[in-house]
Amino acid sequence: MLRAKEYRMQIRVEGPTYFSENDETAMFEWLGRISVVQDVTGEGCDLIIRLKRAPTDKQLRDLLALFFRYQMDMTPLAALRTAKNESWFSEQDSYWFDKVFRRT
Repeated sequence: MLRAKEYRMQIRVEGPTYFSENDETAMFEWLGRISVVQDVTGEGCDLIIRLKRAPTDKQLRDLLALFFRYQMDMTPLAALRTAKNESWFSEQDSYWFDKVFRRT
């Protein structure tokens, strides 16, 4: 787990498959509305999402939903687990648990 003071977080993930130009636009607009996101850049097929600080619970839930919706690898989000969010983020019955923490 990370302590909040260690944040200068960068999430690198293989970019999603878009089904239309508007689908791509919608994803970037959604990322832009998550206020903890500092910027998003691309390198080849990868997206690099930089965060300003540790996300709030709402912001982390938005990131989980966005990654799930666009079928991106959710394992990088495991690094966002903290003592403050562990009670709900590590809930094994959640729709994201297996995809984030790779439970077998």
